[in-house]
Amino acid sequence: MKRHNAVLLLILILTLAFRLYFVFQAPNFDYEAYFNIRQIDNIMKEGLPIFNDSLSYGGRTTIFIPLFHYILAFFSFILTISISLKFIPNIFASSIVLIVYLITNKIIKNKNISLITAFVSAFIPIFIIETINSVSIYSLTVPLMFLAIYFLINLENKKLVKYMIILIVLFPFIHSSVLILTVSLITYLILIRLAHLKSTKAELELILFSIFLTIWIEFIIYKNALLAHGPSVIWQNIPAIISIFYFNTTNFFEAILKIGLIPLVGGVYVIYRYLFRETNKPIYLLISFAFASTLLLWLKLINPGVTLTILGIVLTILFAKSYKSASHYIKKTRFSNYKKAAFIFFIVAFILSSVFPCFYFTDERIQSAVSEEEMQAFLWLRENTNSKSTILGSLYQGHLITAIANRKNVIDSNFLLIHLPGNRVDDVETIYTTKYKTIAVDLLNKYDVDYIIFSRRTAEEIDIDQISYINDEKCFELVYKSLCRIEKL
Repeated sequence: MKRHNAVLLLILILTLAFRLYFVFQAPNFDYEAYFNIRQIDNIMKEGLPIFNDSLSYGGRTTIFIPLFHYILAFFSFILTISISLKFIPNIFASSIVLIVYLITNKIIKNKNISLITAFVSAFIPIFIIETINSVSIYSLTVPLMFLAIYFLINLENKKLVKYMIILIVLFPFIHSSVLILTVSLITYLILIRLAHLKSTKAELELILFSIFLTIWIEFIIYKNALLAHGPSVIWQNIPAIISIFYFNTTNFFEAILKIGLIPLVGGVYVIYRYLFRETNKPIYLLISFAFASTLLLWLKLINPGVTLTILGIVLTILFAKSYKSASHYIKKTRFSNYKKAAFIFFIVAFILSSVFPCFYFTDERIQSAVSEEEMQAFLWLRENTNSKSTILGSLYQGHLITAIANRKNVIDSNFLLIHLPGNRVDDVETIYTTKYKTIAVDLLNKYDVDYIIFSRRTAEEIDIDQISYINDEKCFELVYKSLCRIEKL
């Protein structure tokens, strides 16, 4: 047992080391991280997050759950904010190898295969992409979802039942992604019913308690957004033009690269086997998570990255079942003498289909972080512009404008409680792409814009080489400050 624990600890250390090696190569974070960074910074200074935001969209009310920000703010007091935001989310994310090991060992009761599965789970490309340098809430919520699975398949342990209740109560106060857990549990009840299996009284009570408590708490938290947007609050009020790209479809080849060939093939085989040939409640619970996340993606309720992350971890755990079955089968055949060769083939296939893509996608993610030149530009705006200035940037630069430049933006990626955000998206694109100065100036006046940001990121995002009208020195200075106004009669 000590040997297995030592190996598991080594896998955890290697997982964290892999993440930290890349994350500390980037001086800055991904663009979306700066909303969370601003909230954490404000909690450290004033003790509260920013719900009444005077900078986002020129002034608005925001709705979000701040517990994750308080957790990171706590560690930031100890480690400093720059170190804690690189370090702590990656510790949370790395914990998935421990949870995968516990779930796998409970299901297949084989420590060696469970260790192999834990190692495979450390190299799920999509999970690393989604959590490595983005201060992502999913670095915490995804491990918590699978921890809930572990508690549910161990309800005979009364101590773990208590932990499950604590998790059920806390999870809705961490992030709205708890709804993935809720839908998964509903799917699980349907699956075991169809398979003519019975749930225990404790299991049914915990699941129903979790479902109703989650829905009630999330309704209270997002009540104002529901009243403002109606059913569209489910889709986060994301404009149609943005949702096309936000919920872009993933093809099969991309899924292989981002999940890994080994877990994908092994996991799909187990899903087929237990849906049509055998029954097993813990396996059904895992399959329910795969089905629920896929359904939510189809309904455009979660983005493809989160769906593939959950699928990747579920399929990795299910792969352990197929690996165990394959090992037993090989022992009974003439191929038993080639067991070592088969294991070497597995390792080579895993490295080619999972480890190499991990290095490629992780490096690509790090390279896409905010550049040092862009960061210096926003710091210049903070030091050299009026504190009441409004700065126009692209959609993904919105949080940088508020967090780093500390100025009002025209748009960012938080659309809840924003009236007709699609109009703003169209207006921002028009300002950057129009050839007519009068149209641009009219829109700049509409949003009271003082400065326009044009960077390499802006050019790539909006697909332009330059702003056509910007060389007019009567209206714009070198720093692209808007000077013209159109008087309305």
